[in-house]
Amino acid sequence: MAPPVLAVLRPGSGPELVPLDQPLLRADDVAATRGDGAFETMHIRADGAWLLDAHLRRLAHSAAVLDLTLPAREQLKGVVATAIAGWQERCAAQQRNGEAGVKLICSGGPEYAPELGPTIYALAFGVSERLLVARRDGLALTSLSFGYPAGGRSHAPWLLPGCKTLSYATNMATLRRATLGGFDDALLISSDGYVLEGSTSTVVWAVGNALHTVPTDTGILASVTVGYLFENAHSLGLGTHRRMITLPELQRVDSVWLCSSLRGIVEVTSLDGQKLRSSHLTPQLSELLGFG
Repeated sequence: MAPPVLAVLRPGSGPELVPLDQPLLRADDVAATRGDGAFETMHIRADGAWLLDAHLRRLAHSAAVLDLTLPAREQLKGVVATAIAGWQERCAAQQRNGEAGVKLICSGGPEYAPELGPTIYALAFGVSERLLVARRDGLALTSLSFGYPAGGRSHAPWLLPGCKTLSYATNMATLRRATLGGFDDALLISSDGYVLEGSTSTVVWAVGNALHTVPTDTGILASVTVGYLFENAHSLGLGTHRRMITLPELQRVDSVWLCSSLRGIVEVTSLDGQKLRSSHLTPQLSELLGFG
């Protein structure tokens, strides 16, 4: 796979493309030393980053909780657009096509030189073959304990409910645990038995002619992709609901999917070794999200 294209937002100047191997972070940048920062990942479409404004609103929420000062929204849009343009120019020059995504990363910057301000950059990259295979073949999930009750984070902002932060070690450890057990991904379950979310995704399920997902007051990330899906599901004659569900209940519903910005919507084929029903809705939902 081709390496990403890097765009950097320099303090006091506009965004610029720089070589991927050019030094970017100081050794004391809190992104590296503490995982202290926020990010957003978006699917690249013909007209730019898909649902960019919604992602920037979620980034602003994360930044506010983290006490991270962001530059103006237009500057953030500029660095994203610069990375995308660089990627598209490279693809055109190499006569390559394929899906791509862009990740906007924002940290508080150097710990010992706060006057330098936040570190802001964007990476444009090709969507991995592993993700494309999952879209085609579906996912086998295992359930893993989250360790907190479902409502444990709702009144504890220091636990960063609803924030998409750079502190992703737990997410990656969850995914590694799942793959070591022979599964594709994991579904996190609260200590009181409720389904929460995937390691890097949001769970959606169908019962009859309605789609369901977990309420965000549990502290899960408010999925931009699921938000779009629920706003437009009526065009397929589907209702939408946000409610709690236990693991045994989820294993009995009509269909289950994982959703995220680059996945779109991916069918869950089994959960803890139990085969789940396939859905005729999957192609329609995928097309609704622009992945058809």
